[in-house]
Amino acid sequence: MYYYKIYGLTLASDYKFPQFVSIDMPNGEADIEIEHGMSEEIMTKVKDGIWSLDRFHDKWFRNQVGIFWIHDDRKINFIEYGGTVDEAAQFLPGMCLSILLWFRKMIMIHGACLRYKGKTIIIAGNSGAGKSTLSTELIKKGAMLIADDLTGIVSEDGDFYSYPAFPAQKLCLDQVAKNEFDAKKLKQISYDNNKYEIPRTDIFYDKKSKADYLFRVEFTGENGDAEESYELKTMKIDGSEKIKVLTDSLFVKFLFDNYFRCEADDLLRCVGLANEIEIHKIIRNNRSNTLGRIIEYIDEKVI
Repeated sequence: MYYYKIYGLTLASDYKFPQFVSIDMPNGEADIEIEHGMSEEIMTKVKDGIWSLDRFHDKWFRNQVGIFWIHDDRKINFIEYGGTVDEAAQFLPGMCLSILLWFRKMIMIHGACLRYKGKTIIIAGNSGAGKSTLSTELIKKGAMLIADDLTGIVSEDGDFYSYPAFPAQKLCLDQVAKNEFDAKKLKQISYDNNKYEIPRTDIFYDKKSKADYLFRVEFTGENGDAEESYELKTMKIDGSEKIKVLTDSLFVKFLFDNYFRCEADDLLRCVGLANEIEIHKIIRNNRSNTLGRIIEYIDEKVI
């Protein structure tokens, strides 16, 4: 078994994750366990052509490379199915862990988390919004990485804290080249061949920190925003709109649209977080290079 610290929890796994923060074997049972292997019940359902099943705090699904089962609020089972074990394992730190941690009452946000100017900021948005590009530019300005693509927020005594994930970042090939990383020495992400995993041990912030800001990045046309001629629109979000922006940024949002129920206490946690942090929306036109202006806006707002 391998043992790790992730999102403030101890993790035991019989699959090795080189990018995670290793620890000695914990005293007592680990908070989370990942095991290679699958129950006969699920394998039978897969052979019968069933692709997924949801019960209360119990979910399994199959994709193009593996089968994954998240259950008992602490365990993830997986097995390769159509791909290699390494290809299947690449879905564990993101999708599978996000579901498990949501079951454990964490707020899981689709975005990077950084420690910048003494504050904790989240750069949120859908896939392709430019989160990693913005994070990399902020790292150049002195930011430290807390989490790359999946931010975990915990409510503790009325405050909301971000816990560190692991010291690695996924970058597209053009950003790898722009930042002078050697792609030949990097691990390629099998489910997205245009992305590579960048070790970030040197700028990893390994302490929990109170969440301060969320910047949601969108393209023109997303969420009903009309396709207009402007290059960039920035705004501070207030009132009930903060809750919408926050829930739009949940990592497992599509699951709520299709599979999950949003329980009352789930919504209360989101309302509590929305009340406690400052939220901004950045809408950019993907035909224009607005990176510098977005960085200036974030820099101006983080005080």
